[in-house]
Amino acid sequence: MIITKRGILFALILIVVFMLSIFGTTIFTTIQRQIYGVKVGVRIDGQLVERLLKEELYDVVASLAESAYVEASNACWDWNTGEVKAEVVGQIVDVQATVNALLNAPAYSTLQLVTVAVLPSITRAHFQPYYRGPTSEPRVALMINVDWGNEFIPDLLEVLADYDVSVTWFPTGRWAAQFPDLAKTMAQSGHEIGNHGGWHGMASQMSRSEVVRLIQEGEDQILAASGQKPQIFAPPAGDFNKQTVAVAAELGYKTVLWTVDTVDWQRPAPTVIVDRVIGKITNGALVLMHPTQPTLQALPVILDHLLTRGFQCVTVSELLAD
Repeated sequence: MIITKRGILFALILIVVFMLSIFGTTIFTTIQRQIYGVKVGVRIDGQLVERLLKEELYDVVASLAESAYVEASNACWDWNTGEVKAEVVGQIVDVQATVNALLNAPAYSTLQLVTVAVLPSITRAHFQPYYRGPTSEPRVALMINVDWGNEFIPDLLEVLADYDVSVTWFPTGRWAAQFPDLAKTMAQSGHEIGNHGGWHGMASQMSRSEVVRLIQEGEDQILAASGQKPQIFAPPAGDFNKQTVAVAAELGYKTVLWTVDTVDWQRPAPTVIVDRVIGKITNGALVLMHPTQPTLQALPVILDHLLTRGFQCVTVSELLAD
């Protein structure tokens, strides 16, 4: 057999092509791992992931994430023992952030999964009545309960707008259903809308199911009228018991009372209302008002006094969030 130089060259080319077909992909991948993969010796939760590429890391981290998952659960009231069962803060793994951290980790480092806390919507804090907010800062909240007095509300809103102050209105559901335009104006003016119950009933004298209906009807009617879902509950007439607070909490509400009561529903002289607020105002105070003529006259004086003394007026939810 005569083997020509051309034949030898052709055979060598075939061998090279064959070798590349077998080892080319492996060589290319090896180079990729060296350049783009995780550095040598890197571990995540004890598992070695050196030289893994981004796509491979997603599978590894997703698998580890399953065992790291914690389901959040709300605090709840044990109706047999009368005690609060604490909430559980949940946890999920941020897969993308974990992968990025691994790809940027120095050699021989050990990383933990990047996790994100999942906060429950109902905590132990919901199962107590609030008479004031935190006292560390000069912040107060004005509360205006509404079941009547709609004729004074536009002017009250105008005064609040002039002072650039937001308050928390607590309408009853029946009032909101009767005056939806006013309820919507309150919300659109930047104020918080709380829940004063569906009607002005005495919660402490109600069964558990009746309290649920009192709060839920209020929520439904207020939401329909104002477009804002209430987050806090002011029991009508300040009448409540442990059951009231527990029911409200399980419905997602914090129960709010007051620090300073202007007793303006008795319609005293505006100066009396001013004195009641000025004489008792402190950091974290919740100031209870109603839409009356003397309240309207007293409000500018009260706001001037608060601002002069360095108090910031915020909504109830803003105050309690501190």
